[in-house]
Amino acid sequence: MQYSIKNIIDTDKILIKRLTYTDIPVEEIDLNFFTKEELSRYETFISDKRRREFYFTRVLLRSFNLDLVIQYRDTGKPIINEGHISISHSRNNVVIGYSKDHIIGVDIEFFNPKIHRVKFKFLASIEKERFDIENEEVLTLIWSIKEAIYKMEDIPGLLFKEHILVHALSHRGDVRVIKNGVEHDYVFDFLIFNDFVITYCYLLS
Repeated sequence: MQYSIKNIIDTDKILIKRLTYTDIPVEEIDLNFFTKEELSRYETFISDKRRREFYFTRVLLRSFNLDLVIQYRDTGKPIINEGHISISHSRNNVVIGYSKDHIIGVDIEFFNPKIHRVKFKFLASIEKERFDIENEEVLTLIWSIKEAIYKMEDIPGLLFKEHILVHALSHRGDVRVIKNGVEHDYVFDFLIFNDFVITYCYLLS
């Protein structure tokens, strides 16, 4: 199995790790690696891509050296027996964010000029005025922030364009969620690499 694991963020509040893997035939995956519950879920996936994602997510999870068991809400949000977790996949990458005490959201997005085709589906009016929406990196960052917030909030019917508003793209930037008459303000941060960005946010209790 060819993969590598790197710590992205390691603080007293959160730990974020990234795993990069090489495509392998699913026949080479050792099914004995899974718990009984994991194997049952793995076998529900039809595509090889989804099975590889699931396997390498568990490989990355084991690297935290914690006795963590992932279950899923009806919305698909992963939850664990102790603490809080968020998971993101893109291409041959898996990112997991973990916090013992704080709800967390993470996302990884690769830069792709195709984002210009869909930008008006997720940009709020204030974001069109405030940011350079012709810049692919800016658009990808805004999208990624909203993905991380969406995973953290787990509110049915939450819309990127109408309910999640990014106010600043600086480090420790501000984002607001407005839904069902309630406003939540969060702080996010990000790391930009050559061809992708990782964003993360967490809710201080």
